[in-house]
Amino acid sequence: MECEEPTALRVFDLRVVPLRAGNGRDAAGAVGVFFDVTRLERLELVRQEFLSNVSHELRTPLTSIIALAETLEAGAIDDQEHNRRFLGIIQKNAARMHRLIDDILELSAIEAGNVKVQSESVRLYALVEDVIGSLSGVATARGISLRNLVALESDVFADPHRLVQMLTNLIENAIKFNRDGGTVSIRCDSNGSDRISVEDTGEGIPAHHLDRLFERFYRVDRARSRELGGTGLGLAIVKHLAKAHGGEVTVRSRFGEGTQFTIELPRQSNQA
Repeated sequence: MECEEPTALRVFDLRVVPLRAGNGRDAAGAVGVFFDVTRLERLELVRQEFLSNVSHELRTPLTSIIALAETLEAGAIDDQEHNRRFLGIIQKNAARMHRLIDDILELSAIEAGNVKVQSESVRLYALVEDVIGSLSGVATARGISLRNLVALESDVFADPHRLVQMLTNLIENAIKFNRDGGTVSIRCDSNGSDRISVEDTGEGIPAHHLDRLFERFYRVDRARSRELGGTGLGLAIVKHLAKAHGGEVTVRSRFGEGTQFTIELPRQSNQA
């Protein structure tokens, strides 16, 4: 049985049954059984929070889409000065809902164990170059340099498709929350395991947020994250994919100096 902090709240379900005397009429006592339902209560709370978050995240873009569609229907469709702008906003919010639903389905599949990783030896430098290439337009628009500092001969044991997914999430976040003209550096070192790090030169993350960063829908700055197109599920996906590889993802940050995310993967020789 796992030990919990003495101050942790525990929830019990109590069932009591009376004990009858020999004649079957008089109660000679009672037997009570305590069922520890703490974990079930916690899972129910997580489920409720998840549904609440999903509803909120979908409601915001949907409300905007409905309002603008009604505005266009009411006559703004003939307003040459604004109609294309309205349509652009509708398209942007629809794309945001599409990304959110894709991430929810992906995360649900990973958590349910329906996503299998097919690990193989992967040349990391070339893979990182592909990810950088796909994100270079976004980085260039803000003057951010993407530096592939992985050694040419470095190889890791991972599912290449899932590794691309993890690195894309981390590098995209590093671009979004960086300073204009900043830098994103990708490195790898091996010491019993392979450690792939993505480091930015942004504002950093206050220490009290670090323990919750990988929770679903948790955001340090909700308004800015939504403005930049984040769904709040990217880091949760990275965490679960790292676990599926038998590894983990960690974060270090100094507020005002930058943030470093590290994916740690077992070496091939360590695989069971």
